[in-house]
Amino acid sequence: MGSDVFSEQLAAWREYTETPWARIRYAVVGEVLRRQCAALGGGLRVLDVGGGDGMDALPLALAGHDVTIVDPSEAWLTEARRRADAAGTRLATVHAGLDDLPDGEWDLVLCHFVLRYRSDDQRDVAALAERVRLGGRLSVMDVNPSGRVLRALLNGGPASALAELHAERAVVETFRTDARKVEPDAVRALAEAAGLRTVGLFGNRIANDLIVDDDAKHDPAYLELLTRLELELCDREPFNRVGFAWQVVLER
Repeated sequence: MGSDVFSEQLAAWREYTETPWARIRYAVVGEVLRRQCAALGGGLRVLDVGGGDGMDALPLALAGHDVTIVDPSEAWLTEARRRADAAGTRLATVHAGLDDLPDGEWDLVLCHFVLRYRSDDQRDVAALAERVRLGGRLSVMDVNPSGRVLRALLNGGPASALAELHAERAVVETFRTDARKVEPDAVRALAEAAGLRTVGLFGNRIANDLIVDDDAKHDPAYLELLTRLELELCDREPFNRVGFAWQVVLER
């Protein structure tokens, strides 16, 4: 998929990032990445593949790491640089895609919500693994097909859940498009075949997507409590398998 679809919906994406559920999403991702960085040490070289507007990358840059974002949309990279300037830090940006990754190895490689827009090509995971230095880590994240079925059940009943369960592709409302379904175990198997080992499987927006009443989430005290719950659940079985998204962390 080309970058035009995403560039055209950048304004809609900005609106999404201001929602309580987006804030939960980034709070959990930020904590998971903080743990990885703590395990790897300070002053890391980080490569964020498909990092877009820098929402995942910016906290890492603010923590003192050397972060490079690779993305095929110049509009999103401009947004990333704007965010970095406003926060008083720096992000390096490369206008490219997963097929044209910069050479070299990094301490931490991110690839979040990218594989779903790619063809089912096993070389993608291998290319990501090649950029991870010995002892470094790879974080892959995508929407959870199982979580989508549960959300459809709560919002639309069993007929909606059955339709979601049997749908070949997943609707992406924010970008007004669709994407393929990506299972975490498939990504883990490909990464392990490329020489990595699984460090952890994390869930994201586990409790949030089971709560149909979105109005309550706009209350700061309620949102704080819900975020605390999400952080408690993110790495616990079986909760980490039923959220809106999954995040797999692997190590070379």
